[in-house]
Amino acid sequence: NMLRYLVWVIPTLGFIGTVMGIADGLEIAAEQYQANAANIDLALITQALGVAFHTTLLSLIMSSLIVFFMQIAQGNEEDSLNQSGQYCLDNLINKLYEG
Repeated sequence: NMLRYLVWVIPTLGFIGTVMGIADGLEIAAEQYQANAANIDLALITQALGVAFHTTLLSLIMSSLIVFFMQIAQGNEEDSLNQSGQYCLDNLINKLYEG
C-alpha cells in the first residue's frame, strides 16, 4: 500500500512544484511590470518556469521507474501464486480424488 501511495504522491508533488514555479514566474513578471513596464527581465521569469517544468519531469521519471519495478514485483508474485496453486492441485487435490 505504501508503494502505491508513493506512485500517486510523486507526480502530485511534481505538479505542485509546477504550479508553484508558474506562480513564481507570474509573480516576478507582475513585480517587474509594476516597477518598470519598459524593462522586464525575461531571464528571471523563464528561470522560474524552467524550475517548474523540471519538477514535473523529475517526478514523472521517478514515478515511471517505481511503477515499472512495481509491475515486475507484481508479476513475480502472481507467478509464485500460480505455481503454488498448481502444486497444490497436482500433489494434494488430485491425490484426494484418486485415493
